[in-house]
Amino acid sequence: MKTKKAMKPYTCYLCKGTIEKGQQYAKKSITLGYAGTWGHGKDCKCCGGVMPAWAYSDPIRTTEPLCDPCANPKEQSVVLD
Repeated sequence: MKTKKAMKPYTCYLCKGTIEKGQQYAKKSITLGYAGTWGHGKDCKCCGGVMPAWAYSDPIRTTEPLCDPCANPKEQSVVLD
């Protein structure tokens, strides 16, 4: 995944580690709000008894930061001799 230099501190979406200013990081687009992300039925006690209507109809997309090891795990496992 293509990385860029962080201009401010971030928290990695996957490992919850800190990405310091100046380190390489990537951005991953994730989907929020469709029924599959909720993982339960329309009548659920944990969300007030009724799942919000927008969760079924309009998925929301957002971008989240990833640290370089999470963004490029294959590159991190290569050991140069």
